[in-house]
Amino acid sequence: MENMTLSRQYLETLTSADLIELADEYGIDIPEGLSRRFVIGELLEAIDEPNYSTEDDLIAVNGNVQTPIVLPKTYNETQITVILRNPAWAFVYWDLNESDYRDVIQTKSFSSFMLRVLYFSSLEDDSLTEVYDIPVRYEDSDRYILLSQAETAVRIDFAAEFKNHEPRILARSNKILIPKGCPELTSRSLSEKKAPIIELSGFSELCRSHYMNHRQSFS
Repeated sequence: MENMTLSRQYLETLTSADLIELADEYGIDIPEGLSRRFVIGELLEAIDEPNYSTEDDLIAVNGNVQTPIVLPKTYNETQITVILRNPAWAFVYWDLNESDYRDVIQTKSFSSFMLRVLYFSSLEDDSLTEVYDIPVRYEDSDRYILLSQAETAVRIDFAAEFKNHEPRILARSNKILIPKGCPELTSRSLSEKKAPIIELSGFSELCRSHYMNHRQSFS
C-alpha cells in the first residue's frame, strides 16, 4: 500500500470498510456515520493527492502534456444558491462543509436534510406568504423547484431536521424576484374556464400536469 499512488479514482473503488481501515493506517480519526466522500477527502488531504491519477487523465496541448482541470464535487463550504432557469422554474444548488455535517449528524435527534421554500410579498418585506419543506438526501446537491406564480419573491433555506426540536437553518439563499408571465398554478386557477384556443392547444393540460406532478405546496 505504501508504494501505491492513492488517487480519488482508486479510493472510489474501495468499500467503506476498506476506506476506514486505510484511514486508520494514516492515523485519521473517522467519526461513526461519516459520509464516504468525506472519508475520501480526509485521505486525499492526508496523502496530498496529485492533480492526476493515470496517464489517461493527461491531455496534449500544442505538443505539451498537460493535466486537465477537474472541478471538485464539493468546495467544503456551507452555502445555497438559487438561479432562475425561467419564470416558472428555479435551479437550487447547495454545499455543506465537513464541520457542519459532523455537528449535525452527531446530534442524536437528527432526522434528515431539507430545503425550506419561503415566499414573500416583496423583496423588501420579510412577512411570509407561503412556506413549505422539500426533503432531500445528503448525497443530493441540487434541485429544480417549480415556483408559484401567485407569489412575488422567494428564498430557499438549506436545513437539518430533528425529531424533538425545530429545524436548524444551515444556509440561506438571497431573495429573488419571481418574474411574471407564466400562468398561476393553483387549484383555483386550474378550474377557471380558459379560452377555446388555449384549451385546444393543450396548454391547460400541461399546466395541470405541472401542478399535479411537480408542485410542492401550491394552494
